[in-house]
Amino acid sequence: MSSPTLQVFPPNADNEQLFAQIPSFRQTPIPVVAFEGPEGHLGPEDAGAVLVLHMTMVEPERTQRFWRQVALTAKAASEFPGFIRMIAFFDGAANWALGFWRRVEDAQAYAKARAHLDAIKEMHETGFEYTHFAGIFQPVAPRPRHAYCDACGAETTMPAAACSRCGRDLADVFQLQHG
Repeated sequence: MSSPTLQVFPPNADNEQLFAQIPSFRQTPIPVVAFEGPEGHLGPEDAGAVLVLHMTMVEPERTQRFWRQVALTAKAASEFPGFIRMIAFFDGAANWALGFWRRVEDAQAYAKARAHLDAIKEMHETGFEYTHFAGIFQPVAPRPRHAYCDACGAETTMPAAACSRCGRDLADVFQLQHG
């Protein structure tokens, strides 16, 4: 049996109108940046720590120093033990990043790694960000991830290769992206 093809579907016009009724609703037309690490095959249910980063920018030249450091630290993180993935996105002028780590100790070890220490040093020396926040959070009530079979509708706890009821192959976005 073949696996379903995972796809992205934006909201249709009716659903866009529902979003438009939210007074604070906004969409920012800037790309999402994402990358994986050695544990990229894992889903969010395996994250023992979530890094939340926030920054804002005010000047293009300074911001290019920021992007340079992002590229360098992202490369280092993508090879660091315990790193699962990072997703960065904009919400208006606010830049956010969420980093998923296997354990708090893995995230803390990366914070002490040379690439990260160099980036922090440059940030303090040059002020390449206007504002900056970083915090490591632990999940309070992690729950399992589920797939709902597109053939029979059965719920299967992930990760799993096949539907628990009919045996149809299941597609796991984290296995597909990492493999």
